[in-house]
Amino acid sequence: MKIRLSKQKISSTMLISMTDVIFLLLVFLLITSNFASQTGMPIKLPGSRNSERQTLQSINIKYFKDGRVFYNEMQCNLAEMAELLKDDFVDTGTVVRISAESDLPLQSLIHLMDLVRGAGFEKIFVATEVEKP
Repeated sequence: MKIRLSKQKISSTMLISMTDVIFLLLVFLLITSNFASQTGMPIKLPGSRNSERQTLQSINIKYFKDGRVFYNEMQCNLAEMAELLKDDFVDTGTVVRISAESDLPLQSLIHLMDLVRGAGFEKIFVATEVEKP
């Protein structure tokens, strides 16, 4: 029995088109995929020159750099405020307005916002003053 061997070269055009298809798939996947997922609390920070008025807020929190906290004009500490927030939680659409002193450390503000989020509120508004030109 005689076995016939053929020595044919593989066409280079087939390999080039396959490489193009793989490259296009790779580019498509890179464009449509989400590269980084950042964790954090979504917060709407109004512009300093063009402020936006919020009328739906129902809970007001004032936080001073000396540690005083006012929850709807009632002075309390952070632990009491966390309990008050949990008691007053109705739905996630309720807006919580935070007024903090400008010298307050950022970590303190983040801790306060974390307490608000922990109580179930999702909409947090940080009040600012309009900067005069």
